[in-house]
Amino acid sequence: MKRTHRILWRWAERDFGFRFRDGAGKRAAEYYQAASVGEFYSVPASHRKFEKVRVEELVLLMPAPTAPTIVANPWSNYSDPDPQRITGPSNQPCLNWAGCLSMEEINQRETNGVNRAKEFIADLALREDPAPITLDLLRRVHEEMFADIYPWAGQWRNVSLHKGEGSTKWPLPIMGMDPVMEAFSNEVLRRTPFMSEDDDAVIAFAAEFMGEYLALHPFREGNGRSAFVLCELILLQNNLLPLNEYNRQRDQDRYFAACEDARLRKEYDPLAHLITDWEAEAQAAFEASISNQP
Repeated sequence: MKRTHRILWRWAERDFGFRFRDGAGKRAAEYYQAASVGEFYSVPASHRKFEKVRVEELVLLMPAPTAPTIVANPWSNYSDPDPQRITGPSNQPCLNWAGCLSMEEINQRETNGVNRAKEFIADLALREDPAPITLDLLRRVHEEMFADIYPWAGQWRNVSLHKGEGSTKWPLPIMGMDPVMEAFSNEVLRRTPFMSEDDDAVIAFAAEFMGEYLALHPFREGNGRSAFVLCELILLQNNLLPLNEYNRQRDQDRYFAACEDARLRKEYDPLAHLITDWEAEAQAAFEASISNQP
């Protein structure tokens, strides 16, 4: 219970995990929560993220621990004013409001954010007038997912990305993400709300949307999850069932291959076949749950 309270306090404070300050002059340093309870890492005052007045406020919020364990600052480029360019250790979280390196803690917060975004989309799907998918909606969904965790939630990425063993790369366009997102809006999003009584046509459009969205990877993190959540709006507006995140994990190899077909060749059929299979599985599960009711 104490740990939960600590986590909630850190996120509510939105302070990159700031805890206490020690020393004076050139020795002055600020201390931030590290991966384990009771451990802190030191950040030189010259690299701090807050104005002096804010530091003074934070110092008063919580007393310095009596016996802290000080570890090395894990963040690279910490002095960069752009949080997107600050990186952590390999396979560890990006800079976050908690200053946290615990994947377990981050994963739980991200899961809560995804569920919150899914609820937002479900409410949107119930509107009498179907809502279109716009660039503002893309950013809003990303904010619903991550605004309590990352400082760049809802912002187009301004860094290049690479992920996976195959080192799939998404270079940063020369002119930034704004022009390519406008093109995506004109070519794909303008056709929303996509409404049809033909389920195959709906799934084909959902696959195109997902394929193009993932080819762009518009955000610093959470592109796959936000693509799934946004795709649900297309499906729900046409009385189809939402996607199951478990299926994406279970069918990961097939899913990645289908995404590559869309990214490299604009071939959306593999994604459409995958979504069709997931829909059939979801429908069977739904009918089974209905038949089991007393």
